[in-house]
Amino acid sequence: MRPGPIIALCGLAVAGAALNGCATLSEEQCVVGDWYGIGQGDGAQGRSHARLEEHIEACQRHGVTPDHLLYEQGRQQGLLSYCTPQSGFRVGRHGSGYDGVCPADLESDFLAGYSDGRLVHAVQSTYNEALNEEHRYLQRARDIEGQIRNEEAALGGPDLTDEQRRTIRGRIRQLRDDRDRALDYARDAQWRMRDAERELYALRARFAAYYGSW
Repeated sequence: MRPGPIIALCGLAVAGAALNGCATLSEEQCVVGDWYGIGQGDGAQGRSHARLEEHIEACQRHGVTPDHLLYEQGRQQGLLSYCTPQSGFRVGRHGSGYDGVCPADLESDFLAGYSDGRLVHAVQSTYNEALNEEHRYLQRARDIEGQIRNEEAALGGPDLTDEQRRTIRGRIRQLRDDRDRALDYARDAQWRMRDAERELYALRARFAAYYGSW
């Protein structure tokens, strides 16, 4: 199985890069000028021909003009490893977009994998959202439990009036209701997580023969 596309990220800048913006290529890459290899790498990542415009801008400051023909030849070769069902599945599963770069004879297979991957991504997102909700509501319940203990300690104060005691007891009842409600929400999230886990298990079994383990 071919490796999936590597998504290049701009943001971890070396010294001085912030002054020049986020260049797609370094000075060395521009000067060496392996335009076929650069194009092939971009194609393997599912980049469109528009990526070349960014390379042109990056290399202009170094007095270098990319070779358009070699770049495009390399990009088309790189697309052969990108435009596969397995690659489409990985791209879709990671929630990445598709720029319509695949040739017509390869696109339908890529999109079939991409659609399957998007299905997995949707279920995984549901699981992650439920997991975050569970953590949030459990933390909320713990925080409220601490408030309840504080109010119960205050209730033992020797100088409280009857009215003050009634007020504190009222706050404790409300806090207990809030805590129980948070625990209910956490349990609801747990049920959604279990449902999503079952769906993911079923999808793994369904897609294993086509895309391998994931």
